[in-house]
Amino acid sequence: MNATKRKRPPAKGRAAQSSRTPMILVGVGVVVLAVLIAMMTVSGSGSSVTVEELAGSPQVQSDPLPPFEGDPASDTALGQPAPEVTGQGIDGSANAGQDVTIGATGQPQLLVFLASWCPHCQAELPELVDWLDAGNLPDNVELTAVVTGLDATRPNWPPNDWLEREGYTGPTIVDDADGTIAQTYGMSGTPFWVAIDGNGQVVARAAGQLPMQQVQALADALAQQS
Repeated sequence: MNATKRKRPPAKGRAAQSSRTPMILVGVGVVVLAVLIAMMTVSGSGSSVTVEELAGSPQVQSDPLPPFEGDPASDTALGQPAPEVTGQGIDGSANAGQDVTIGATGQPQLLVFLASWCPHCQAELPELVDWLDAGNLPDNVELTAVVTGLDATRPNWPPNDWLEREGYTGPTIVDDADGTIAQTYGMSGTPFWVAIDGNGQVVARAAGQLPMQQVQALADALAQQS
């Protein structure tokens, strides 16, 4: 009688290992693809611009204002001379690289301090652009955007690209890396608004996002004081 040969049981370990191999390869492929996409996104976002390359070199020629404490009605800066600051327009703006003076122009001024990473600034700017495009700024009132809070590690960098995307074409002045202009004007947060009359005196300061009706009221009041 011939002996019956025993069949070897299947190698379960090898089969399981073989079935896992394609899954591992797919997982590695997904990770590599994600890294490549991230690298392409970073390289195309303009984030290679450094703070040092974008920052201005503002020169302060008068005394700073006290810090804003939150209440426009009891603001101790009201009636004080607005600090005279000379700087440059931010790259990419209509007055890029040109000398800009705020605080002593002989003309009523509205200053709005903006940081590109600030959510309230991101909400304020398109509304401000629409307001300007509608021709609401009085002819005898200057509005200048003070670009401050420069930080290449935070979202929405660089700020000049942000201004361009939102369609802001008005005058700008860019702060330095230390926030010298913001400190000089006593900024407590962004957005930050400062109204200056034709005599160079502060008539209003406000922190936070303002409705355009309030901006209109400030602008109209300045226009009447010139």
